[in-house]
Amino acid sequence: MDKSDLVFWAFVAVAVPGLALPTAIAWWKGRAVVPIALLSVAFWPAALVVALRLKQRGSDRV
Repeated sequence: MDKSDLVFWAFVAVAVPGLALPTAIAWWKGRAVVPIALLSVAFWPAALVVALRLKQRGSDRV
């Protein structure tokens, strides 16, 4: 496992809870969860694109 793999998995490890956190906060406060969950899901493709670009950029440097 090289550094680019570590950067990729570190980003994914931060992104997954970061996208679920707003939904958990809304649920905890007793507010509507569905709109927050839909917005979080809407941002998943962008997060995956950024993660894949980080991984690709890291492999180009080697």
